[in-house]
Amino acid sequence: MKLNIRRMTGAALLVTSAVFANTGLAQDFPGGNITFTVPYPPGGGTDIMARLVVEKIREQSGWTFVVQNQPGAGGNIGLAQVSRSAPNGLNIGMGQTSNLAVNPSLYADIPYDPVQDFTPLAAVATQPMAIITFPGSPFTNLGDLIEAARAKPGSVLYGTPGTGTVSHLSMELLATRAGLKLDHVPYTGIAQAISDVMGGVVDIYIGSLPSVLPHVRAGTVRALAVTSPDRSSLLPDVPTVASFGFDGFETADWKAIVGPAGIPAERVETLNAAINAALADDSLRAVLEAEGSVILGGSAEDLASFLAEQVKLWAEVVEASGASVN
Repeated sequence: MKLNIRRMTGAALLVTSAVFANTGLAQDFPGGNITFTVPYPPGGGTDIMARLVVEKIREQSGWTFVVQNQPGAGGNIGLAQVSRSAPNGLNIGMGQTSNLAVNPSLYADIPYDPVQDFTPLAAVATQPMAIITFPGSPFTNLGDLIEAARAKPGSVLYGTPGTGTVSHLSMELLATRAGLKLDHVPYTGIAQAISDVMGGVVDIYIGSLPSVLPHVRAGTVRALAVTSPDRSSLLPDVPTVASFGFDGFETADWKAIVGPAGIPAERVETLNAAINAALADDSLRAVLEAEGSVILGGSAEDLASFLAEQVKLWAEVVEASGASVN
């Protein structure tokens, strides 16, 4: 799997910011409150990122936002609400890999079509996965893990935040590529899973870089590999999965802002410019990059193409893994 979305350079972001500042569109829009739906509980990674971006847009534009959390069904409930809202640009929300690309294949009764029922506005950021183990683990690198799993199929236990998550499917993709049989231990969230890998209850855990980075830095876990195409600048000594003989391997938990299908083109342009202007802000970039996120940005058309590709790619992974929540 290969992620393929344009990551805006600093120069491109600055140009976008300048364009937004000079369009005059901010004076004509929105003419009311913008409801921003976060389809996960307060305090989680998606919620925190959404509120950071929304606050920066508010600061730059003067627009008024109402952020509402609508969790449930792996993000499906909140996004379904966005898809059914009026297409006037005043109802938008935060989508991500799970609810826009994975869930359509994972859930038999998902209440929306990720391509037909949304207007893509802009990609926000991507967060690679990291595979970690406990400090006393016999696995000193990913090669050790693969060797052990091949020697004794089913002997390696790996934890994730739950069945069908990007973490789960990333590990299943690796297992498929490497010809491994691993034993999946799904948790209902991140905290207990990381606690159990620290204590050696499970052999490894795979999660987004922001969720594991503090524990790696504290020395309570050891990172074996990252799923980005290149090494992370925050973990420069940790090799990529691809470097162990899996050319092109790349998975990530990306996030993007969408609205209901049918938002007028001029309002899409205005919202896209506002999002990119926020992502150009040095203070916001510093916060997101410090946690392990890679800023994306780009046009609405970039996101539309990327989303169509991702839906297809993750459908193949779901099918190969046999994962289901029904």
